[in-house]
This record gives sequence, structure tokens and C-alpha cells, in this order.
Amino acid sequence: MKYEKPQKGNPHGLTINQHSFPVASIMRFAKADGCVSVYLIKQNKEISAKPDDQLFCAKRTFNQHAESGYMKEIEDKYQVLAEAVVSWSVKTITAKERPIVTDMFAILNIRAHRRENPIEGYKIDVIDLARHYTKNEQEQLEKNHIEFIKSNFSIPDRHLSYLHGLINLIEVRKQMNDSQWGILRSSNGQFIVPDNFSNGMILPVSPTICFYSQRNDDVIGVDEVAEINKLAIDSSKNYFFANDLSKCPR
Repeated sequence: MKYEKPQKGNPHGLTINQHSFPVASIMRFAKADGCVSVYLIKQNKEISAKPDDQLFCAKRTFNQHAESGYMKEIEDKYQVLAEAVVSWSVKTITAKERPIVTDMFAILNIRAHRRENPIEGYKIDVIDLARHYTKNEQEQLEKNHIEFIKSNFSIPDRHLSYLHGLINLIEVRKQMNDSQWGILRSSNGQFIVPDNFSNGMILPVSPTICFYSQRNDDVIGVDEVAEINKLAIDSSKNYFFANDLSKCPR
């Protein structure tokens, strides 16, 4: 489905390329050249890609309210925690940190699902509105996290995605309220990152660190890393990536 392009030059700085997996997270997997190894499933080939590559993005799937609102808040908290885990400042996920990992896990799946299953804009059955907003006014409203109805009486798909995303997030929080997240560190082999996390309660943090639901903190060997990587591959629809796929048992 085509996305709605902003005005020429994007004067209000609306986010167009929206990452499913955050740039900061992808960067933790980058090699010295700044790239990650990506396997393209449909093309059956491996490529190198920068963390900001459009391969990892959807085009304006969510509105700015989601992008720089609740999703950014979740990402910011998660990145602080992830850095603390990588540096060993945090050695276990306590009840305080569990919601941070759960929220991140939730929005990654919400983004991936909506990227593959975009919502159509909804037209309202009305006769007229008191005010028709110009495109510039619409973008100003969106920049300030205000939803609107377009002059053709339709609600943009990205606004509906924002609302559906919030509802989905609330549901995941309820379902995973008591989830435990263990920190798994690999002694041999690297972890693979899927393009969605629907088939496994895993969340790779770095080439050798992975959050795993309902597990205790542990150091695992090549066989268990391979099992987790198989989950990641089976979950992926279009691609999966790693620091170096040749070092990922599967």
C-alpha cells in the first residue's frame, strides 16, 4: 500500500522511514565496517546493510504521535537498559525492568505486523465538516500529535495504526504481566535477529546476548544458541540478520 508523502522538503520533519527494529539496536550488531550481515529470504542471498538501510523500515506506517510519542518512550527506556546489560551494569532483569523488555518486545511485533498488514484509511459517512485542513495544516497537527480528519472525510491509515498499536500494547501488557526475562549470554556462537518475533519469546540484544522469556539468567553453548537461532529464522518472513551469519549456529 502506498504511503502518503509529506509536502516537498518535509518542512515539519515528519518521520517517513520508520524502523521496525531500532537503529540503535541494529548498531550493536554491526561489524567494524558499520554493516550487519542480512539474509534475504525470498531472494535467497546474503547482503551487507547499514543500520539505517530502508530494508529495515516501513514507510510512514504509524503517525508522528506514535513515532515520537509512546514508541519513542519505550525505545528510550529499552536502550538504556540494553546498554546496561551489555556493559554488565545490569546482570539480571528484575520486576522493575521486566515491563521495559515486554514493551519493547510488544512494539517490535506490532510494527512488524502492521508493516505486513497495513490498515486502510477509513472514510466517515458525514455530510460536511466545519473545517477543511490544508495539507500544511494537517502536517502541523500531526507534528503536534493531534489526529485529524482529511477533507475527503477519511481518517489516515497511520492514525488508525497508532490507535490499534496502543490497543495491542495494552493487550500484550496484560498477557505478559508476569513474564520473566532471562539474560542469556553465549559462550560460543552469535545470535540471529528475526524481522519479527511472533514465533518465539526472544529478543536479541547483541551478537552474544539475548533476552529470553521464562528463562533464568544463563551462559549457554553452541547447541542452545542454535535452537534460539532456529526460532528466529522460522519466525522471519522477509529477512534476518546478525553481526556475522557465518558465526551463527543453526
